[in-house]
Amino acid sequence: MVRFILVFLLLGLTGYVKAQEVKIEKSTEKIVYRGKSYYLHTVKAKETLFSICKAYGVSVDEVKTLNDKKENALSIGEVLRIPVVEPFKSIDDKFYYHRMKPKETLYSLSRKFNIKMKRILKDNPEYDVSRPIAEGAVVKLALRQIDRTVLEAELRWEKRQAQEIQQAQREEMEKHEGSHPNTFPPARDSLEGMVQQVVGDTMFIVPDIVHELHRVKVALMLPLYVKENKLPLSEEEIPVDTLGVNIRNERWRLSSRTEPFLQFYQGVLMAVDSLKRLGYTIDLYVYDTERDPNTVQRLVGELNLLSPDLIIGPVYPDTYKAVAEQLGNRTIPMIFPLSSRGGDLVRFPNFVQLNTSMVSLVEEMADWIVANSAQAHLINIIPDGGARSGDEKRLTDLVQTRLQVNGMDNMTSCQWQPQMNLDSLRKIMRPGVENIILFPTINEAAASRTLPVLSALADQFQITVIGFHDWLKFTSIDEEVLFKLNVKMMTNGYVDYQGDVAKEFSAKHRDYFYSEPSNVVNRAFDIVMCFVPLVDVERGNALNVLRTKDISGTFTRFQFHSVSGFGGLENRGLYLINYSRNFEIIVKPVIK
Repeated sequence: MVRFILVFLLLGLTGYVKAQEVKIEKSTEKIVYRGKSYYLHTVKAKETLFSICKAYGVSVDEVKTLNDKKENALSIGEVLRIPVVEPFKSIDDKFYYHRMKPKETLYSLSRKFNIKMKRILKDNPEYDVSRPIAEGAVVKLALRQIDRTVLEAELRWEKRQAQEIQQAQREEMEKHEGSHPNTFPPARDSLEGMVQQVVGDTMFIVPDIVHELHRVKVALMLPLYVKENKLPLSEEEIPVDTLGVNIRNERWRLSSRTEPFLQFYQGVLMAVDSLKRLGYTIDLYVYDTERDPNTVQRLVGELNLLSPDLIIGPVYPDTYKAVAEQLGNRTIPMIFPLSSRGGDLVRFPNFVQLNTSMVSLVEEMADWIVANSAQAHLINIIPDGGARSGDEKRLTDLVQTRLQVNGMDNMTSCQWQPQMNLDSLRKIMRPGVENIILFPTINEAAASRTLPVLSALADQFQITVIGFHDWLKFTSIDEEVLFKLNVKMMTNGYVDYQGDVAKEFSAKHRDYFYSEPSNVVNRAFDIVMCFVPLVDVERGNALNVLRTKDISGTFTRFQFHSVSGFGGLENRGLYLINYSRNFEIIVKPVIK
């Protein structure tokens, strides 16, 4: 069986069904094939086709057709695709989920349940009174607003309907096995599975299912370019599986375009595994967006039906925009995970940019420099050849403006020249005070020419150099130079590879994926670990809470600010990285 799939774990979801012959352990491995979800069930000793289908609550004929089987006979070790039948939850602690019947309208629901039309439209922004709603569509009705007597009558009717369907399934299965199976357990959302609870002064019915309280649906939209990953000697497509692709195995030809996003996927899976151990059930739906807005547009319909609690991706502005424009529910946080250039995406109210833009970064740096330089001497060194961008120049302009507003001394500027001598530098330094040097460039060549020369003065003067986080990636500058210059940088995230936390994380990543974790892995891990618990608690209010909540991951700091009055959010949570003079790296959150 050729498997062109994106496989993902539905961690924490297990099944319990009493089988007549043998207890069937339902698979936790799920695949998505041509837009539909299936379990992969490996046949074990004494299992029959009937007992397997009974455990999963599906039709024998459907499974036979799906797996191209003519007979009921099975072989041990055989892998069956089993269609996923998601349990429909009629009620939770906030809403009753009503399936529309023939000829029902929003107006008739309003009359029937004695709930105002405005409230129905508020809770169901994807619907419009001017358009008919399809039979079977789900409408959320707020429990605090509806008539409890009507609700209980409706739930009893749904219970009878479910029992009739169950009976029909039993009769169908009996035709294949010729025996009478044991009774199915009651439906999880039936009245037997519910208790009366009092919230405030309102009594209503909620399910007695503890594990449902931590169940979160996450849509992961990455350009995995699955079709570009082939076996060297065939056209068979490679499955991107839950353990990642072992890139040391030479049978695989992994696309260079796939690799960074596969690393992101690895970080997501590590976080899902960690959350599972904390009691969460994560329904993870993975979509291959490639870098094609047309591909993404075809996925949006499925995404709207799924109605996830959290969307991570897409990663490119054009594909992100294609999803954001067509997404029905604008209260679902959409994470823009890797780029710091959101552009016009900020107009979407559910846009959440994880990386601080360069414009915002220089503003935060300017504020910190002025606030911490009251007794210092500020020096602006202009790189030779003008090796700096507009945003880097903007940092010195902002600092100069803020100094003037606060009535402080102006900066001393110095144009760096080739073969700059130490005597020229000594003339612009001041003894007995801190000399804060702004050297705003991300050009490694310019930095490698300048910083070592400045470090030669570190024994004579107190020097602090303000740099950009890109310096962390420079390989031509000795780390001792950064320590001698007391270099300070700001960044969203930092990994202390010598610390116990990073060492433990790296060891686990090696066990899972046979490789060292990259910064992309660390970022993906923090996104899932921070946002899943947040949306689990806040649900539709998560975006509002993000505007006031300061949270930190293992490697990343999050502090979100509204981009405009009605626009999305940008992360301005920053760490101050200090290569201190006593040869320690100090990492502290920037407090505003």
